[in-house]
Amino acid sequence: MELFGPLQANQIEINQMDLEKLNIYIKALEKWNNIHALTSVSAREIPYVFVVEPMVAARELLKIVSPQRCLDIGTGFGNPGVGMSVYFKKTEFLLIDSSQKKTALLRQVIDDAKLDRIKVMTARAEDIVDKVGNAFDLVISRGIGPLERTLDYAYRFANDNGIVAIFKARLDIPEFKNMKRDDFVFDRVITLNILYPGLEISRYLLIYRKHKA
Repeated sequence: MELFGPLQANQIEINQMDLEKLNIYIKALEKWNNIHALTSVSAREIPYVFVVEPMVAARELLKIVSPQRCLDIGTGFGNPGVGMSVYFKKTEFLLIDSSQKKTALLRQVIDDAKLDRIKVMTARAEDIVDKVGNAFDLVISRGIGPLERTLDYAYRFANDNGIVAIFKARLDIPEFKNMKRDDFVFDRVITLNILYPGLEISRYLLIYRKHKA
């Protein structure tokens, strides 16, 4: 599926060069999925889940942060980091995942699409804290388990003014209602309304700000 229509429907403006890069990414995802069954996302939904939703999220996040460096924890096949990197024009992205297969395929498509501001690392989050440090203005994740664990990792990577954005499909979950941390300030929930063909889907960003000691 070409991306222009889905992006236009969701009011995402994009230049031709970036559109071509993202089309290379989506076509690679569709090809890999046909061969390896890499994701449960259907072919029809791949452009929305892997590009449209991250770009809508980036559009909303840009209202509260202009990051120089962004870390995507547990990126899988580049979600949400790849799509967001195209919207954040000046941000350096580090995408990490523990799966060698996923990161190898991701490196290949990033190279093919010439997504020059993205680096990929094969690693578990807990193993690279000392290596990369708390150098990120923005930390993003679709969740790598319980919210408390995701926030614990994110806290270590965020700088003193850093923002953490956790993607969630729904809000009526006990871990969100009961989650409290002294070292993070819960800031807000951002609702992302994504227009799919014939319906509108709501997704959510849980926004935390690192508490300065």
